[in-house]
Amino acid sequence: MPSRPDKPMIWLSKYLSLALTLPASVAAGFVLGTLADHYWHKPLLRAVGIMLGMTAGLIQILRELSRDNQK
Repeated sequence: MPSRPDKPMIWLSKYLSLALTLPASVAAGFVLGTLADHYWHKPLLRAVGIMLGMTAGLIQILRELSRDNQK
């Protein structure tokens, strides 16, 4: 279990950023996929953007959690 810092605001900001990582990366993938769909007229690119954003968000969350467990 990750160690809890002495200052609760630091603890809150760290885990709140983890909670917002996945929705933000999915939204970024959606926007980039929509732009790609607009330029190349391939509706599948929007879904690909969402999947890539979700994958990137999950990888980032796992990296942060593993870094926290190593300390």
